[in-house]
Amino acid sequence: MISVIVPVYNVEKYLKECVDNILNQTYADFELLLVDDGSPDGCPQICDGYAARDPRVRVIHKPNGGLISARNEGIRAARGDYVCILDGDDRALGNMLQFIHDTVAGLPEPPDMVLFAAHNVYSDHTEETLNNVPEGYYDRERLEKEIFPRLLMDTRNGLHPGPIQAHTWDKAFRRELLAGHYTRDERIRVFTDVPMTYECLLHCRRVYICNEPLYIYNKTNEDSIRARSRENLLTKSFYYLVSYMRENMSGLAPSIGRQLNEYAAMLIIRTGKWRAATEPSLREAAKRMKEGLRESDMLSFVTARGLPRKAGAVILLLKMHLVLPAVLLCAARVRQEKKQSV
Repeated sequence: MISVIVPVYNVEKYLKECVDNILNQTYADFELLLVDDGSPDGCPQICDGYAARDPRVRVIHKPNGGLISARNEGIRAARGDYVCILDGDDRALGNMLQFIHDTVAGLPEPPDMVLFAAHNVYSDHTEETLNNVPEGYYDRERLEKEIFPRLLMDTRNGLHPGPIQAHTWDKAFRRELLAGHYTRDERIRVFTDVPMTYECLLHCRRVYICNEPLYIYNKTNEDSIRARSRENLLTKSFYYLVSYMRENMSGLAPSIGRQLNEYAAMLIIRTGKWRAATEPSLREAAKRMKEGLRESDMLSFVTARGLPRKAGAVILLLKMHLVLPAVLLCAARVRQEKKQSV
């Protein structure tokens, strides 16, 4: 019934625990697809060892192409009714697949997606990642009324992401839905879960949402932390990301065009804040910001009209090529957020 896809790259330290955890699930009717994305460590041999011992395991070896490329290989090879996608340095709770099976079997009509929650495990504490919407069964009418108006962005109190987590690892996707709407542009290397998750949701007829924590997201992996820092660098990958989302999501719900504008603005401002907080001077931050905007061409996607006031001011300044004043506004926002967190 379920295909579990694990893209594998440079996670030798964590992979055995991840795979053992999947193979020891209380629900056994699944296949496990380990997609070796040209991993340079011992991961390919570990994957082959599991395939030799357990008939539920299939291994795909491919040249390195990035997370989306590896994930897509798994999606195209999957045979289950539903698909789960796990990171190779994370773990699923032992009852995750059983919960998905029981949820699908217990509903009057099978959902296109099942959304759940996760434990974020840091070196010194654990937090929960939740969906900040009421739990329950959503048909298309309820999705359009309650979820889609703020799916990507919620601007009721500033410029913030929407309440539905964009991760792929805290969801189960109906395979037919995923096969039609997985992310084709493998040049995207930042926020790789975002386009697929939200495009699939916008095509759903039925969704079940809960806050049962069924996944353990490893926040102690230093390699992953370093990779996430690259999400604050405006590169051409940001252009590919937003361009893909505009092409494949615009018009799927009445407010998505507005939300895509807000989303692109948030990415730019997030980078400005990060630059202001990490560069040795604000002039250096402005210089790096200008370089990133030139490389990514992100301003071509954004208009200041309709944005929250402070966000609109930053975007307007950037469009007028007044990068240093825009970075000063970002720096002021960073200081304000620090005060609020104390």
